[in-house]
Amino acid sequence: MKHEIVRNILIFGIVVLLSFLIDYKKSVKYWYVLLLFFIIGFADNILGTITIEYPNTQLIKTHNWNNALNCNWSPKIYSIVFALLLLIPLKKIITPDEIGLRLGQNKNSIKFSLTVIVCVFLTSLVPGLLGNKGVFDTKALLFMAIMPGLNEELIYRGFLLGFLNKLFDKRFKFLGTNFGWGVILTSIVFGLLHGFYLTDTYQIGFDNVPNIILTGVYGFVFALMRERSGSLVFPIIAHSTIDFFHFLFRMI
Repeated sequence: MKHEIVRNILIFGIVVLLSFLIDYKKSVKYWYVLLLFFIIGFADNILGTITIEYPNTQLIKTHNWNNALNCNWSPKIYSIVFALLLLIPLKKIITPDEIGLRLGQNKNSIKFSLTVIVCVFLTSLVPGLLGNKGVFDTKALLFMAIMPGLNEELIYRGFLLGFLNKLFDKRFKFLGTNFGWGVILTSIVFGLLHGFYLTDTYQIGFDNVPNIILTGVYGFVFALMRERSGSLVFPIIAHSTIDFFHFLFRMI
C-alpha cells in the first residue's frame, strides 16, 4: 500500500510542479486550488487501494472478470459521494457550473459531442475485437457502463479540470474548441494512472505504454467535450460507451 501512496503522490505532485513552471504567479496566488487538486485526485485513487487492502470497507463485493478487469464499485461510490459533499464547503472556490454539473449544453456543441461519441465507439471496436477474450459477464458490463464514466468524469473532467481552469487561460484551440493547460495536464494524469506504477521496492514501471497513450488521448477528447459543451453529460456518455463496448466485444 505504501508504494501506491507514493505513486499517487508522484503523479499529482508532478502536475502541481508543472503548474508552477507554467505560471508561477497564478500558482502562488491560487496555491489552495492546487492543494485541493492534489487532495481530491489523491483521495480518488487511494480509495481503490484501501478497499482492496481492507475488504470490510467494500459496500459491494469486488468482482473480477477474466483476471483482466477488477470491478470494484466501492471506491468509485465513495469518491463520488466525497466529491459531491465538497460542493457545499467549496462553493466560494468552485461552482457546480465550473465543474460541469448541469444538463444544459452550450450553443453549437451537441453536434460535436455526438460526433465524438460515434468516433469513440468506432475506436473501441479494434482493441475490443483483438483483445483477449473472456466469458460473457453481465456484472462486469453493468459496472463498466456505469461507474468509470460517472466517477472519472466527475473527478478528472469535473473537479480537477475546473480547478486548473482557474489558473490557466484558454489560450489553445483545437477542433474549434478553446482550452487551457488544464486540459493537457489532466489528460497526462489520466494516462499515467492507467499504466504508471511503482513496485514494492519502489522501482518505476510502465504497464502497456500504448494503453497509457491511448487513455491520455481519450482523456484529452473527453476534456474537449467538457470545454465545448460546458457540461459533463456527454463526456460521461462517451466514456461509458468506450468502456462498455470494449469489454462487450471481448466477451462475444
